[in-house]
Parts: sequence; C-alpha cells; structure tokens
Amino acid sequence: MKKRLIALVLVLALALSSVGCGANSGSSKKDTIKIGYINPTTGPLAGNGEGCDWAVKQITDYVKENPITVDGKQMDFEVIVYDSESDANKCSELTQKLIEEDEVDMIIAIQTPNTVIPVVDVAERYEVPCIASQAPIDPVANSREEFNWTYLSFYTLDDVYESQRALWTAAGCGVNSGAKVGTLFANDADGTAWHTIFTKRLVEDGYELVDPGQYPSGTTDFTSLANTFKEEDIDIIAGTNIPPDFMNSYNAIISAGVEVQGVTMGKCALLESDVEALGDLADGIMTQVWWAPTNPYTSALTGKSSSELAEQYAADNDGRTMPQPTAYAYEALELAVTAFQNTKSMDKEDIRDAIANIDTDTIIGHVKYDQEMNGLPYARTVLCGGQWQREDGQLKLKIIDNSLHPEIPLTGEYIEGNATNSK
Repeated sequence: MKKRLIALVLVLALALSSVGCGANSGSSKKDTIKIGYINPTTGPLAGNGEGCDWAVKQITDYVKENPITVDGKQMDFEVIVYDSESDANKCSELTQKLIEEDEVDMIIAIQTPNTVIPVVDVAERYEVPCIASQAPIDPVANSREEFNWTYLSFYTLDDVYESQRALWTAAGCGVNSGAKVGTLFANDADGTAWHTIFTKRLVEDGYELVDPGQYPSGTTDFTSLANTFKEEDIDIIAGTNIPPDFMNSYNAIISAGVEVQGVTMGKCALLESDVEALGDLADGIMTQVWWAPTNPYTSALTGKSSSELAEQYAADNDGRTMPQPTAYAYEALELAVTAFQNTKSMDKEDIRDAIANIDTDTIIGHVKYDQEMNGLPYARTVLCGGQWQREDGQLKLKIIDNSLHPEIPLTGEYIEGNATNSK
C-alpha cells in the first residue's frame, strides 16, 4: 500500500511538472508577442538611438491595424524598450532583465558594436532569438566562438574601407598615390575591428600608414597624437569614434596646425546634431551613408517608401531630418514582425527558424541572411560615401559616391570644405 501511494505521488508530480512546462513554452498558452529592445537613448551614443520610440510607435500602430496570428491565435503585440545609457554593462543587465523578468520572445540588439555585442552575448547564453542590426559584421562575428540564435544585418568593414577609399580618391589621394593616412581609432570593439582592416589594406593599396596606436575611449588629451600627425604631415585622417572622442581629438589636431586633404569618419559624423557641434570645422567631413530618403527602397511589410517614411518623421518631429539610425530601428522591427508572421508557433526554435528564413524588402533594402562570418549569419546592406556640405547655411549630408551600390542615386559631388583640401 505504501509503495502504491509513493508511486501515485510521483505520477501526480510528473503530471504537474509537465503542465507547468507547457504553460511556459507551449505556443497554445501564450497570447502576447513580447520583443525586448535595448536602445542608447542617453549617453555618448544617444544620437544613434534617436528615433527609437518613433519607430516603435510606427510598427506597433501597423500591427494594431494588421494583427499577427500565430498557430491560429490572434496575438497581442508589445515592444519593451530599455535605455542602455550607451553602457555595455548596462546592456547586459537589461537584456537579462528582459529575458528573466519580462519573458520576451525576441531580443533586438542595435546601435554599434559597443551596445550590440553585450546584448547578443546574453541572448545567446539564454538561447533567445535575436535580431541584430546597425553594427559592422566583423566585430560582432569576432566577439564569440558560436552563434545559434543571432542574425545580423549591416555591412562588412571591407565595405567600409572601400567606401572610404573612394572618398580619399575624390579628395585627390587615390590608390598608390603614396598619400599618408593617419588613423584615429579607440581601443573598443569597434575601433579594434576597424584598425585591423584599415592598417592592413592601407599598406596593400600603396598608402603610407601613420598609426599612432589606439587610444582608450574617453581620452581627453590627444596632444601626442596630434603632434604625431603634424610631424608626419599626413594627408588623410581616417577612423571611427564616438562623438566626444572625435570632438576632443579633432580640436587637438586642428590646434596643432595639422592640415589635410580629407577627413573620413565613421559613427561620430553620421548625424547632423553631432557634426553641427563642430561648427565650421564640420564642413567637408566625409562619412558613410547607410540610408537616405532618396534611396529606392520600400518596406514590403508596411508599404512605406524611404521618402514617405522621411516625410512622416519630419511631420511628427517638428520638421527634423530623419537620422540614418532611425531607418535601421524601423528595419529591425520590420524584420521582427515578419518573423512572427511566419513562425509556426511561439516556441523559440520556430521563431528562430522564421528569422533565418527571412527574405524580404525593408526600408533599408533587401534582407536575406544568406552569408556567414565566423558562424554568424548575416545580410549585407548598402553603403555609400557622403560629405557634409553647407547649403543655405545648414550642413547637409550629400551622397557623393555610390561605387559599391550604383542603384543609389547621388545627391551631390565632392567639394572642398574647411575639413578638406586645406593643405
């Protein structure tokens, strides 16, 4: 009798355990899609995070009008956004919170390697599907040995190098010209990845490399670096930096009397608000252009074209120009919704498979995860070269090179400015 009672208790315990597991993982028990989004709303990368809430509202409103059905059930839809404060440690903590406390079904990792890599690490550790965007492929792919849950859309650093090389050529410093290129890279994940590619390819292309070494991000005294550039009489400054680092380094370089034919900068020269802070020194700075209202792309999900989206942003934000990163915030959410529209169930493996099978047009171009680097599946997105030019007293980013993607229309041509051809 005692043995039979023990056996009955064990059976009941197993049954209850099975029911509990079904409630947590079975698609039939879940009625809300939850997406976790880590955004640098404040801190040094806040410019990159601008427009996140607007993009979330656009996609959330779309889903309200076009509900998602998963496994025969109409689902509620929620995007939970946390501010990382541009801090990598905060990224990790908040991603863990999204997974453990908010029980999200998907993570969005976005806005430079500094804030993408820590989010991806936590998503991979907890085995949660992750859509990553707006971080060069190389530093993310090299950040860990294995990827089972993450899919990234952006460009490679070879693309960046070739785009910047085209801009140097426009400034009169083409391949095998012997021009001296001074590099400006922090010792963070992004800077290290860029440094590796640029220092190798510059020498291969016949440039004279002037590499003062990577500096600790947050440095305020760039006197030594500026003096090195002055002594070497460099022709080009090339790098990628957060805005405060570039502001401090560039002011030191100008104060040292360094004169160059071109300045090409990633990250810190993408946004009008960042370059305006430099005043007249910003006129002529060259950078990457990932997205522009003139790009010939339309979202297959919402039907919005690039120009329509830019017009809507301006109408909703007191006439402000839509920042490039906002297009990628929109794109990441487009992809998330597309995945949930096509998942077989709310089981995480099915959601992951739906991401892997994405093959769609977005506001930033076609996305299909058909390439791989170090085990990381990625979709390669478009990249052009731009230059900040004064137009009616305001700085405007003009697309002056489309050699990597001729389908993107040019919006200007290279001109000399305060940051270029001052030698």
